[in-house]
This record gives sequence, structure tokens and C-alpha cells, in this order.
Amino acid sequence: MINDFLRKYQEELISDKIQLKEDMDLLETKINEENKFLILLEESNESYFKEFTPRDINAKNNEKAAEVRLTLQDLNSKMDTLNQKMKFYDGRLVEITALLNNTAVVNRPAAENNNTNFVADNVSNSLDVIKNSLENIKDYVVLDPYRAKVELENIISSI
Repeated sequence: MINDFLRKYQEELISDKIQLKEDMDLLETKINEENKFLILLEESNESYFKEFTPRDINAKNNEKAAEVRLTLQDLNSKMDTLNQKMKFYDGRLVEITALLNNTAVVNRPAAENNNTNFVADNVSNSLDVIKNSLENIKDYVVLDPYRAKVELENIISSI
């Protein structure tokens, strides 16, 4: 029952994480576009005759550049917030995966009390857990390669 709840919670976190990753990608694209636009505005403000004129050249461009800088600050703060959420989701997913792996090993009954059987059973259990994890990762590879990479790193670190 607890495992079912943890799996459902894990699936919710994964779907939220996928959505968050898409939002981060869109925000990153918008930040890159704003940066390029700011560079373009700053390049248009550079004039060889700026020192010789008493007027402010391209005042509208200067105002627009200031607005773009404020927009970039806002977008970067949003990106920081999304990065913090992503770290939260990553941490929760690692915790849930560890809990699911631990409960899967604990819930399996031992056949005999001999040390050799116990060691063989532990090896068999750990191989089953790794096999199940790899089967789950196979499903993630297409939908969420980042998640698949994290899961593979978890398996490698648990070995």
C-alpha cells in the first residue's frame, strides 16, 4: 500500500518535473532572445560621431535597452526560482527511489537462515532491483532522457 502511494507520488513528481523542464527551456530561450536583442540595441547605440554631437543619439534605443535589462533581471530571477524547484524535485525523486528500493528489498521474505542462502538471496534481490530499475529507465529514455540519466546514476551509486 505504501509502495503504491510512493509510486503514484513518484509519477506525479516526474510529470511535474517534465513540465518544469519544458518551462525552463522556454524561459531559457526567452532569456537568450532578450540577450541578443540587448546586444543588438547596444551595438546600434555605438556611434562614431557620439562625441561630436550635443544631443543624445538613439534615446529611444537607450530607453528600450533599459527596459530589456529590467526584463532580463526578472527572467533570471524566475529561472533561479525554477532551478530551485528542479533541485527540490530531484531531491524528492532520489528519496522516493531510495525508499522504493529499500522497501522492495525489505518486503521480500528470506528462504532460509543459512549464510550462503542469505548472501545468494541478497545478490538475487539486488539483481532483481537493478533489473526492475533498468526496465523503468528503458521507459524514461524516450520521454525524459534527463530522468533516465539520473536513475542510471542512482543505480551506479547503489552498486
